[in-house]
Amino acid sequence: MALAKMKLVNVIGGLSFLDDTVTALGKTGVFQPDETAEFFSDNESLIPISSVNDYQPLLDKLKELMAGAGIRPQIVDSSEYDDVSTDKVKSFVSDTDSQLGELISVRDKLNEEIAVCDTNIEKAQHFVGLDLGVKKIADCEYIITRFGRLPKDSYVKLQAYSENPYVEFFPCTKDDAYYWGTYVTPISEADSIDRIFSRLYFEKVDISDIHGTPDDYVKQQKELKSQLSDKVKETEKDISAYSDKHKEEILKVFTAICKQHAFLSIKNHACKCRRSFVLVGWIPAEYEGQIEEALKAINSVEVTFTDAKDEMKHSPPVKLKNKFFFRPFEYYTEMYGLPNASEIDPSWFIALTYTLLFGIMFADVGQGIMLLIVAIYMYKKLKMPLGALLIPCSICSTIFGFIFGSVFGFEELLTPVYKALFGLKEKPVDVMEGNTTMMLIFGAVGIGVVLLIIAMILNIVSCFKRGDTGGALFGVNGVAGLVFYVSLVVGLVCSLVLGVQLMNTAYVLGLIVLPLILIFFREPLSKLIKGERKVFEGGIGSFIVDNLFEMFEVALSYVTNTMSFLRVGAFILVHAGMMKVVFVLAGMFGPVGYTITIIVGNILVMALEALLVGIQVLRLEYYEMFSRFYIGDGRKYEPVTVKDI
Repeated sequence: MALAKMKLVNVIGGLSFLDDTVTALGKTGVFQPDETAEFFSDNESLIPISSVNDYQPLLDKLKELMAGAGIRPQIVDSSEYDDVSTDKVKSFVSDTDSQLGELISVRDKLNEEIAVCDTNIEKAQHFVGLDLGVKKIADCEYIITRFGRLPKDSYVKLQAYSENPYVEFFPCTKDDAYYWGTYVTPISEADSIDRIFSRLYFEKVDISDIHGTPDDYVKQQKELKSQLSDKVKETEKDISAYSDKHKEEILKVFTAICKQHAFLSIKNHACKCRRSFVLVGWIPAEYEGQIEEALKAINSVEVTFTDAKDEMKHSPPVKLKNKFFFRPFEYYTEMYGLPNASEIDPSWFIALTYTLLFGIMFADVGQGIMLLIVAIYMYKKLKMPLGALLIPCSICSTIFGFIFGSVFGFEELLTPVYKALFGLKEKPVDVMEGNTTMMLIFGAVGIGVVLLIIAMILNIVSCFKRGDTGGALFGVNGVAGLVFYVSLVVGLVCSLVLGVQLMNTAYVLGLIVLPLILIFFREPLSKLIKGERKVFEGGIGSFIVDNLFEMFEVALSYVTNTMSFLRVGAFILVHAGMMKVVFVLAGMFGPVGYTITIIVGNILVMALEALLVGIQVLRLEYYEMFSRFYIGDGRKYEPVTVKDI
């Protein structure tokens, strides 16, 4: 339940050994390079190294060939190619391109020709039925023929031009929106007739490349397409044969190129100083020995390590390190934002609270078990991270469903179990009973109060951890805010629920008013702690006016954040209410209809509630709790590794 301890790696060596160094660091798979010049105050003598990665064009070409041959890129064991020279790799890629690439090129050209045939067929088939040769019509000396399509509503409008003998459209085929055909006009009338058809939204189609009748042309193109398709199949067989024979070697070379490409990318983060290089990066502390061992064999190279806590100004990358139960909830942590190196990792907090709240709000034994099955499928088969975190949530839902006595909406199904196991006459909690309903509402608010108090305590710890003493003591979510909130809640509960008048003058002044005053002056007090002299930069008057409005927002936030947890109790009631509606609808049908309605109703309710509960609990986590103690501005630890592409 913590962040992995990180270390800064500083490597210095002779410039001629830079390539060997970055390769050695890359092979470890744990080194994340950083911008070297930023780690030195006197960096004028450091010159950034900008080198061209010779493996980039080779990688691009090989990926192109693999895509054309249908070979899925994947990382395989390529140890036999790891030490092969760049020239040999270039030669392999060149040979593959000349053989496999030529076959792919032939196939692609054939497919382009097939596409042209499809276009020609589609264009000409609209004029099938025209018995005249298109070329002969085009060669007429005194008339002009236009081929194209006319909207159906425009075809009707041709009646308005019935007095004009030259406005005549001859349809060949039609579809849902158009008539396809031709109109003929003398050359002398061409301009005026063209304008008329233009107003009727006639769209011209160029079929001047058709020789003979459209029927003959379509048959010719279909025959040509068939011949081209046969050639494509033959070429595909040649490509498949080549791929089957050389696939293993291609993937090995591909992996070797990926490795060298990734390793040399580290080089661009280095700087040179005269004849030496300097390279800085980050590793988890547990790999310090591995880095030392990797660089030991390289001459003229020295490496030093510094704890990340001593380099906070450079924002060390963050690697989350959680146990199996908490690990799936890193997904939600990363979605919000990773913690910085001086923060608490909230994954354990969201794991516990999200699971608990989800279970309470989605409480049903049957639906919980069904959600568990779906979650396992999502995680195991679909590899969805959401599935992993839904597994504990669904188990918790099943447990609370047992407490509330709900099984697929049947509220009395478990009564014999309660009698047999616990000697109870009925289920422990009847959510639809009037007294229970109020208990659920108050219980939901109580859960919210407890979680907000925990969030404030976490904020105090986090503030001290990152050196923000003022925020820890006087912040809205610091000691002052915690004292104010707890005192107010305890005072109200004692007065309104227990009948104990705890809120006397001393209590109010010491535990409610004084913390509010400290919160009001938190900025100047924090500056005084830091030793700053100018505590009111804009003047005390401006400070008071600004903070008066802010204090109203602060007070309101305590109320709204607490009341937001009412939705926890509300969703328990919503579930029971929705299932009651399902049973009412089912009662309108016979036995078969009843069963179908219950099944479909459960599926709909389960899908809808799982979605809504998941979103609402996440909202409580992010807006009501995370906002009180968590910043989430860290950067992810991303070492240079060779990944599947």
